Amino acid sequence: DLNSNSQHLRFGAMASGYAQEEAARAPAAAAEASRWRQVFEAVMRRILHDYQGTDAEVRNGMEKGMRSLFEKPYEAELGKVLNSDPLPLEDAQRIIFFPRLSDTKVYAKAFSMKTPEKTARREQVMKFKLMSVFYTLHRLDGGLVDRFMHFGGLQSLVDLLGEEHRVIQSQAIELLTEFLSPQMQLQATMSSRQAHIQHQVYLCLKSGAFWRNLGAILEESGEVFPRSHASCIRLLGAAIGWLRPEPGTVPEAGAPPDMGVALDALKRCLEQGPGLAPDVRGAAEEILEELQEAPTLRADPLRGQELKEAEEALFDAEAQTEEDSAHAWQALRKLGNEAFGAGLVWPAEAAYRLALEDGAAALPEAEASLISSNRALSLLKAGHPAEAAEAAAEALARDPRNVKAAYRRAQALLEQSTSSSSPLSLAREAVVAAEAAAKLDSKDAKIIEMLDKAKKRAEELAVTAAPQEAEGL
Repeated sequence: DLNSNSQHLRFGAMASGYAQEEAARAPAAAAEASRWRQVFEAVMRRILHDYQGTDAEVRNGMEKGMRSLFEKPYEAELGKVLNSDPLPLEDAQRIIFFPRLSDTKVYAKAFSMKTPEKTARREQVMKFKLMSVFYTLHRLDGGLVDRFMHFGGLQSLVDLLGEEHRVIQSQAIELLTEFLSPQMQLQATMSSRQAHIQHQVYLCLKSGAFWRNLGAILEESGEVFPRSHASCIRLLGAAIGWLRPEPGTVPEAGAPPDMGVALDALKRCLEQGPGLAPDVRGAAEEILEELQEAPTLRADPLRGQELKEAEEALFDAEAQTEEDSAHAWQALRKLGNEAFGAGLVWPAEAAYRLALEDGAAALPEAEASLISSNRALSLLKAGHPAEAAEAAAEALARDPRNVKAAYRRAQALLEQSTSSSSPLSLAREAVVAAEAAAKLDSKDAKIIEMLDKAKKRAEELAVTAAPQEAEGL
């Protein structure tokens, strides 16, 4: 099982080794002030969730590696990927841990980089770290995966199969299998976006690197990572089935380049390789038979003018900016909800605040109101009623019918009145807020209770304030 404890052992050891390389470099002061600092703890919780029950040394190694990556996120190397100057620290941190949809281009480019260990060691380590984060976190985000594939991510995973690093190979083949599986059936009618994904599948499966790199793994006399031979055989079978021309259509081309490499490797695997399960051996024999007949390829699902128009629409700068914003508020809100549920109050507050900031260009007012209300709740839990009252007021400004925001504003004002120099004014504001909540939901017992508390508090403070006002006359 690729998610087994042994897999965690390898990942943890890899991350720990990377952390040791960076240990001599003191964290930059800028990292402490980063806008991502607090919300990173919510991401760290996500990463470590899969390591529950594993060896403490492994878990600690992964945590150390990821924290080191946050402090020193390879600004110069990421800049090289984008053919630019070194990136600002916060931009590099965002790309690695909080990527926009458009940031997945960096992953696709980085995974395809040639990084010889002798001459490009830091670039290689950066590439492997990006893969570790993508495998652990970003594969779970459908929007990121979709955009990654549009940017040529499938072919970049094929390139990673050629690395002399068994963990990276195992991650790459698992992601390839996971991402390709839903694409194995061509739909009768497709949108241009769907057709572009199918175009990327076509480029991936017909590439020489696909056949060559899978063949190299099959050449190994033993398993090089869990189920390495079976995984390669299944991918080859899926590729042959998908590339096969449909009945009644004209084939576009002959066999893919380097198909012969896979053919020879498959022969040797069947003759002298590791023991294969009966179903896998049967599949391998069927693949071998078809490969020996020099199969032809189907036509590219998207090409010519249609491809050009689809890519112009997909990669239009304005459209990408809007999609980035829409994804940002949804992803950060989800992260905030998870953090709050886990008792990470300040990371939750930071996630909600960043959702409002980074998602502003595409954030509906009703959703912004809900996020502001959640931020108010986080601030209340953190013991900051003044800031909570402001956040709740912002929520109500966006949507006056947000009953939770009205309730939380009343609660925040009431708490604030216990330590303020003007408690009566705050208590009266709490009454107004609670009355607004009661108008929106007159049957909620908590709202009625809050209204009673606010009125009682205001009455008590009014009685206390009366003699003081008389003495001042």
